[in-house]
Order: sequence, then structure tokens, then C-alpha cells
Amino acid sequence: MGLFNWGQSQEDKQEYEALKSELATLENRLDAFLAKLNERVDALLSGFIEEAPSVMAEDDRFGQAYYRFSSAMKGQAGSMREKLREVLEKQIEPVYSRYSDTLSAGSEGYSILHEWRHRCARKADEWEEQLQHRVDEATEQVERKDYEPVFAQMMNDYWQQCQLINCRQCGANLNIKQVYYYSAYVACSHCQTQNIFEPGTIARDIEHTARKLAEQRSKHFMDAHERRKREERSLYQQMHELQLTLSMEERVKRSGPKYEQLLSLESKRLQAESEAPELLDRYYRNIFDELTKLLPDLEEHHEKFFKSLQANYQRYESKRSTNL
Repeated sequence: MGLFNWGQSQEDKQEYEALKSELATLENRLDAFLAKLNERVDALLSGFIEEAPSVMAEDDRFGQAYYRFSSAMKGQAGSMREKLREVLEKQIEPVYSRYSDTLSAGSEGYSILHEWRHRCARKADEWEEQLQHRVDEATEQVERKDYEPVFAQMMNDYWQQCQLINCRQCGANLNIKQVYYYSAYVACSHCQTQNIFEPGTIARDIEHTARKLAEQRSKHFMDAHERRKREERSLYQQMHELQLTLSMEERVKRSGPKYEQLLSLESKRLQAESEAPELLDRYYRNIFDELTKLLPDLEEHHEKFFKSLQANYQRYESKRSTNL
């Protein structure tokens, strides 16, 4: 009967065992490859965490050296991701295509082949997700800083600097009451002379540090957003695996214990899918609210920036279609 629909002949059994053996061998190779990639990731991230402090200590105020260092690390991680995708494309997919062209849909062999392909793809997806998580964790560990005292010190230094600025005409203190980020004309309250006030680098860094502090204060929203995204992906994966076990009758009638379980998973998935973008919106909204608290004179600028950013990320929101 051959590969189309195995029977009980010795030849059929041999073909069946040969298929299972080939698929198992390839999957074992994939597992070994993922293990080697994990070793490389361990070395990459441990080196990054160890060397980053010295890079940052010798960096300029713009952080260009650290940016290049961090980008190089992320580039190497991206190369590993590409190598994994190459393995799937050149070693897994060709085998799947070769057998799927000869196996009849619904046969035991086709089911084994389909599940094998899905299993390999899932392992790759999970590895990529874990890689991104580890890269993010390492980056956060290196960059972690409490910006509350940093910002407070910056503002204190700025106001102390302002107390030393006097009118070039009459010598009276200019009594500066707001944060200037760039050179500006400031009128003397005594003689009305226009003075050019140059705030220096500290003032230009204030806005950048305020943004970091606002992000730090809003991080719990982003963490919740990422959790809901992971939950949605996990539920979708569970649904996909459950769908593979449905009988033809359950698929047609859309009923039965497994189908009810599928509907329950879909309900939870839809909730997570709905909440994730809401949490992202709250994250950005909170960032700009915090920025306005820190730098109230830039409220109008912050609001325009938020609306522009919001329109951009909402444009790319997408939802899955499960067709249950």
C-alpha cells in the first residue's frame, strides 16, 4: 500500500518505521543545535554583563560607546536567530514537503509528519522568545539605575547654577524661574535688558533623564502588557495543539468536550488579546503624565508627542482570527 496509507505488510511497517526514525533523528539534531545555541547565548550575555560597566564608565555623555557595544550584542543574538530559521528552512521544511506530497491527508503517517513539523516549529519559536527575554533581562540588568535621585540632583544643580546668573547690564540676579533647555533670551526684572542665558549641558540632559524616570515610574504597565501578550500566545498555542486532536466529527459538529475546552481557551485568549493593547496605551499615557509632572512647562509638547506616538502604535495593532 506504500506511503499513501500503510497496511500491515512487512514493507509497510518498514516504511512506517523509516519515516519515524528519520523524523526522530532530525528532531534530535534540532534539539542538539538548540542546546549549542544556548551555550553561545550564555557566553554572549555573560560577557556583555561583565564588560558593560567598564564600557559605560569610559563612555561620553551621549552613551555612544555603550550603544555600539549593546548593538553588537543584539546583532550577534539576531545572527543566532537567523541560523535557527535557516535550519528550519533547509532541514525541516524540505523533509516535510517531501513526505506531505506522498502521504494522504488523514492517514497516520500524515498525522505523525504534521505533528513533528509543528513540534519543531514550536521549539524554535519558544527558543526565540526565550532568547529575546534573556537579551532584554541582560540589557535591563546592565542599564538598571534609580533615576529618582539622578533627576533630583540634576534639578538641584540647575537651580543652583541659575542663582549665579546676573544681568550683564545692571548686575542684578536674573531670577530664572523655569527650565531652559537651550539658549534663550531672559529679561532682567530690574532694568529690562535682554540677556542671553546659556543653560549648558546639564539642562539639555534634564529632559532625557526625565524621560528615563517617567519610563521607570510606568514600567509596571509595560510588564503587565508583556505578560498579557505572553498569555495570549500561550493560549493560542494550546488551542492549536488541542485542535490537532479533534476528531472529524467534533470539527464538523463543533461540539464535544474538547471543543468546549477550545471555546474556553478562546475566551481567555480574547480577553488577553483585548487587554494587552489597553495596557500598552496606559503605559505611554502614564509616561507622558509623569513627564508633565516633572517638566510642567513642556505639557503641550508632551501631549502632542503622545498623540503622535499613540496613532503610530495603534496603526499596527493586529488580532488573530481563529475561526472557531
